[in-house]
Amino acid sequence: MKQRDENKRDIIRNGLKVLYQKGYNATGVQEIADIAGIPKGSFYNYFKNKEDFAVEAMRLFTERELEMMSQVLLDNSLPPLERIKQLYRNKIEYLSSKGAFSLGCFLCNITLEMADVSETIAIEATRCFKKEYAPLFKCLEQAQREGFLADSADIERIVSFIRNCWLGALVIMKANKSVQPLNEFQTLLDEIMNNASIS
Repeated sequence: MKQRDENKRDIIRNGLKVLYQKGYNATGVQEIADIAGIPKGSFYNYFKNKEDFAVEAMRLFTERELEMMSQVLLDNSLPPLERIKQLYRNKIEYLSSKGAFSLGCFLCNITLEMADVSETIAIEATRCFKKEYAPLFKCLEQAQREGFLADSADIERIVSFIRNCWLGALVIMKANKSVQPLNEFQTLLDEIMNNASIS
């Protein structure tokens, strides 16, 4: 990787932290530059504006989520549907350990805040959500091939249902500062996965 690319990735990685914690509107370019350890003017050598930076941060977050989801969902040491249940147990454990349940999903947060005012961010969010959940689709395809999932099951609808329920649970988690919505999601998910092979 070229030095310029490495520098840009470092800025994105550090800036993502503050954008995740404070949100888009509450985070200024100066704050991103400060946490990245660069002059404000240097920020514009890498990004056209804050919106451009936010899109890059969304892509980095998605890349990390994709890697984590792939590690669990494509691991053949567990049956496919068990991997899905384990993935969300891991996510809930991680979010619970962070305290105060204030972070949630970065993609969800920035979409809720900015999708109505930034078409660029809205389009990128759609792309990122689809990319992030590709391993779940592959895992369900394997489950169907191996007879763990009914042949009649619509995999795309299942992926959309799981994603939408999870993101909704994260929003309620943040509002209530409680793990309860996540635990309720897990209980329902386990029931669905346990009965998925029923035609």
